[in-house]
Amino acid sequence: MDDLVKKSSIMSFSHAADHFNGLPPERTAEIFGHAADVTLVVDADGVIQDAAFAMSDLFSAGGSDWRGKKWDETVTEECQSKVAEILQEARAGHTIRPRELNHFMPHGDDVPIRYSAVRLDQQGSVIVFGRDISKVATLQQKLMNSQLSIEREFARLRSAEMRYRMMFQLGGVPQVVIDTSNLRVCDINPAALRLLGMEPRQVENAKVTQLFDSNDKEALEKLLMATINHRTEEDVKIGLRGGEVITIGATLFRQERRGYLLLNLSSNSGNVVPLTYAVERRILDLIEQMPDAFVVTNADRRVLATNNALIDLLNLPNLKDAEGQLFDSWFERAGVDCNVLVANVKEHGTVRRFATVLRGGFGRSESVEIAATKIVSANEILYGFLIRPVSAPLAIGDPETEVVPRSNEQITNLVGHMPLKDIVRETTSMIEQLCIDAALDLTGGNRVSAARMLGLSRQSLYAKLAKDPE
Repeated sequence: MDDLVKKSSIMSFSHAADHFNGLPPERTAEIFGHAADVTLVVDADGVIQDAAFAMSDLFSAGGSDWRGKKWDETVTEECQSKVAEILQEARAGHTIRPRELNHFMPHGDDVPIRYSAVRLDQQGSVIVFGRDISKVATLQQKLMNSQLSIEREFARLRSAEMRYRMMFQLGGVPQVVIDTSNLRVCDINPAALRLLGMEPRQVENAKVTQLFDSNDKEALEKLLMATINHRTEEDVKIGLRGGEVITIGATLFRQERRGYLLLNLSSNSGNVVPLTYAVERRILDLIEQMPDAFVVTNADRRVLATNNALIDLLNLPNLKDAEGQLFDSWFERAGVDCNVLVANVKEHGTVRRFATVLRGGFGRSESVEIAATKIVSANEILYGFLIRPVSAPLAIGDPETEVVPRSNEQITNLVGHMPLKDIVRETTSMIEQLCIDAALDLTGGNRVSAARMLGLSRQSLYAKLAKDPE
């Protein structure tokens, strides 16, 4: 109730009788006419009985013909429902929320008017006050056009930037962008990463001299400073410690009041092998023609290089799809087989005839034997895997319909390729012990890895070993 009283006091005069008592009708009409740009008296049927225009342009454009017409006939079609809402709320005595209506003119553009209304009498007549918002609408249209123009220009600039970005990223010329204020890397394309044998995270915001593992850094610094100071300097040759010699040229350019250097790198050998990381190029030339698949990974098991034989073995689309992939992802049992294989390589240096199953494209599985080794190059561990498909795939299927092999060698080959419960379902405790012995042998006595290989918990394996000790 208090809210209603407060609202009422805001919407009306405090002493209306003192100011408006005995006000002549002509004076009241004059006040109403000046209170708004358009003032309409609408009867209970929605017909405009009278109208006053403070806007001569609107009166001349068509407002002079409104008397005697229904109000909703003077507005555009989409605004007719708003007319009904205004009249209904006003007759009910509710507070009117101003609404914008567009009046169509016979010989001109639509005129936008913002209306509010008040009940005039008990018979349903309503007095309507309208404010011309055509200037506001014009400003809004100009603002919208400006916004659209900005968006079009932004889209054009973004499209141009995308084109140049694609040219930079997909181009075969190794290029590096350097900030002249601190000589740090702003951008580098994949071709330069391949040539330098680095990953993006290694060069992010790095000093330019850190990109080159060379004793000729002074020559590079001299080239950079000469280019920054607008002096002509010939391209320099940088000899890398790995034996590669590259040529570096620099070009100065400015963008957004900042200076940048574009470094163009080229290998003097003229042969940049398309690898994600640097690998020994001579070795790759030799293994490219090998009939068996060959894979080189880093310490994180990310594929650095491979040959075409792997593409045929795993049905991969091309070499690019293999580079950068996690080697584990190709194993049927990635969490077991690959961990055991790499663990043995780390411990013994080499592994021969490691039997496993790889899963290639289209869900196809391939039984293979893997020989593996490792080398340390430039303080980085590299793993090499020679993968050869076996002529007789290991039988992995429904144990209910298979004939379980009885020889020790056959059972040993099955370890790691099916759960232990399926192997021993039709066998004796002797075969169970043979499987456990084989798993411990493959894992170098590591019971945790052996339990994972056999599909057992550590507690179950310990219990079986305690029941039938080695």
